[in-house]
Amino acid sequence: MAAELSSSTLLAVPLAPLVGAIIAGFFGRYVGRRGSHFFTILGVLISFILSAMVLKSVALDGARFNQTIYEWMVIGGLKMEVGFMVDGLTAMMMCVVTFVSLMVHIYTIGYMEDDPGYQRFFSYISLFTFSMLMLVMSNNFLQLFFGWEAVGLVSYLLIGFWYKKPTAIFANMKAFLVNRVGDFGFILGIGLVVAYGGTLNYTEAFAKADELSKLSFPGTDWMLITVACICLFIGAMGKSAQFPLHVWLPDSMEGPTPISALIHAATMVTAGIFMVARMSPLFELSDTALNVVLVIGAITALFMGFLGIIQNDIKRVVAYSTLSQLGYMTVALGASAYSVAVFHLMTHAFFKALLFLAAGSVIIGMHHDQDIRNMGGLRKHMPITWITSLLGSLALIGTPLFAGFYSKDSIIMAVEASKLPGTGFAIFAVVAGVFVTAFYSFRMYFLVFHGQERFHHKPFPSEHDHHHDDHGEEHTPHESPWVVTAPLVLLAVPSVLIGYMTIEPMLFGDFLKDAISVDAAKHPAMGHLAAEFHGAVAMALHGLQTLPFWLALSGVVLAWW
Repeated sequence: MAAELSSSTLLAVPLAPLVGAIIAGFFGRYVGRRGSHFFTILGVLISFILSAMVLKSVALDGARFNQTIYEWMVIGGLKMEVGFMVDGLTAMMMCVVTFVSLMVHIYTIGYMEDDPGYQRFFSYISLFTFSMLMLVMSNNFLQLFFGWEAVGLVSYLLIGFWYKKPTAIFANMKAFLVNRVGDFGFILGIGLVVAYGGTLNYTEAFAKADELSKLSFPGTDWMLITVACICLFIGAMGKSAQFPLHVWLPDSMEGPTPISALIHAATMVTAGIFMVARMSPLFELSDTALNVVLVIGAITALFMGFLGIIQNDIKRVVAYSTLSQLGYMTVALGASAYSVAVFHLMTHAFFKALLFLAAGSVIIGMHHDQDIRNMGGLRKHMPITWITSLLGSLALIGTPLFAGFYSKDSIIMAVEASKLPGTGFAIFAVVAGVFVTAFYSFRMYFLVFHGQERFHHKPFPSEHDHHHDDHGEEHTPHESPWVVTAPLVLLAVPSVLIGYMTIEPMLFGDFLKDAISVDAAKHPAMGHLAAEFHGAVAMALHGLQTLPFWLALSGVVLAWW
């Protein structure tokens, strides 16, 4: 008998951050700055501890949960309700979202200490955490859509947080509008499933998937399921910033750095990846839809990497690397290696959050100058930021034994086993992307932390520099306070170890077995991976002889040169 999860525990997970958000938002002036960060961090901490307990029950005791919590209304036979569905996929997402959010909350104390909107900021990021948890825990399309839109709304508020900066206002409007384009496709996809399946509940809809796959779209000879899946994927293209709906993500760097880490590392942009993995029973029935996913992911993975090479703003380099890595996850989805995509989502969440927060630490040390051409030699002045950035960059380029290696190599191997028409281009894109990723990551790393110190006489002065006339020119960067560096250290640990520890249960064990369904006969990628896998250490040793490793190494060497 599998252990039971209690509905009240699960309800506390999203509600704890919501309570924190309400206290900081509505009563911020009464509780003050300390009260605001105390209550929001407490809420997210409770949420994280409960999520970790849920993950333990799910992973070790095989606990599952799929029930309605609250019935809102019934129209005809259509039930509109709030319900939770907890399995391996949900439990893993809950832990990733709450852990990264907790790190970002702690980091924000140091990063935003001089900002007049301090309480408002904490309220927003807590509200964001609540929205994201509602999205990943939902067991029906209605709640999924609620969480989806709530995440979009809060990201709009966060990107435009400094609402007196014209660039921030343009950036948040752009993010909002581009996401509306994707969401229009998303709601059409949900509408098709509801219209022909007659239910909003995931389990009931998936049970009818075979019936849906026999229908054709009215007035055409297209398969209905193909149209529905492509519409759903258009929603994912908006949220997860896939070409051509990727244009909002680099501009969203106008928000404060903690948001960049929250939105672009673990949470909002991975919502689309999570959603496609959750909808795997539908996507498996349409090779056409999977091929669209594969090709669009491949385009994003390669070309966003090229754009990363020419950026000089430290946050934009990391933003383009996020786009490129999201492309990798999408490619894995298209190859029907859903668990590999989710595995990369998890490993990427830790090292990308680490890189964003490290970039923020550098920005604090540089007195809000973000141009990497004005930095150099920061290694001596900011040792903790330096070493954590190096670990994050090594994980990002897929160095064997680091977290990013296991997920990225698995994606490349899964694509090679795919039989879809777009496979040839996808293989080229993901393999070439390895070199590009290594090149721009280490171009940034060497420019910031090594070489001569360029911050005394900045070759590219920014508009901030005239504000610091009294001490700006001669000021030497220094290590950030502990509230900034502690999250860096805590994120560096999983960035190195998490892939090694979790590859077996996540890809080849039973952890995601009932969350993801794959038609192994038509889509052999996972079987191919399982046949090649002989343990995490063997995989790392073999990784040293493969083409991606040498491409990554040549990218690093070229960047150094």
